[in-house]
Amino acid sequence: MANFQGRIWRAVLPMIRYVARARRSKAGAQRSKAAMILDQEQAMTTPPVYSQFLPCLYDQAQPVGDLGRGTHYSVFRSIEWRELDGDFRDSGRFHDFAVVWDEDHDTRIVSFVERLHTHGLLWPIVFIGERKGVVTILLWSDVDPTVERGDWYEVVKELAENADECDVWTADFGRFHRDPANREGRTDPTGIINDSQELVVTYLQTIDVLWQLGEKKRAVYKPISLPSDFMEVAGQ
Repeated sequence: MANFQGRIWRAVLPMIRYVARARRSKAGAQRSKAAMILDQEQAMTTPPVYSQFLPCLYDQAQPVGDLGRGTHYSVFRSIEWRELDGDFRDSGRFHDFAVVWDEDHDTRIVSFVERLHTHGLLWPIVFIGERKGVVTILLWSDVDPTVERGDWYEVVKELAENADECDVWTADFGRFHRDPANREGRTDPTGIINDSQELVVTYLQTIDVLWQLGEKKRAVYKPISLPSDFMEVAGQ
């Protein structure tokens, strides 16, 4: 009887081992598939790092829709110590702006924006894009940067002509006016996208509706103010 049971066990044991290995393999494949899906989702929801100075809040890595020549955009954030009108501040403010890409997604534009930032020239800019060797910069409406810095346009043009790791770029300037319905018609996109002005303005207004570009009034660095009797209390 014992010999018979041993023969049965020797016959069944390989099958049991096979089923166990198959289950482990299936479970491992399922975990790998779940991990791959998670990685893909994280890649889609986590913006890439284009710059160590300017964090990317939102990124479209490839063309979306049928506007212009592969138009898509990304939103970046800087900290500015000037108001939109150029007045200096006692504390920094968040300033969001959008980079409008065309089909080639030329990331060299980010290096140019970094140079604008390090030269203290970024505060009035809300949209910027490069197309066919022309850098188009849209300033906030009603802002004249030369009031606070007379050489603003000249320095921006010089930086574009001597941008790092790229051909010589020509700088062109337009205006953006927050007006979702564009009733006043004060936005001048100046060729930032190769399409009809009506469609381009609608596209820019939509981005601004989503992200509220420019000054973030509810997100500023406020200086710390200590009460007048703080030192007296602290010394007790």
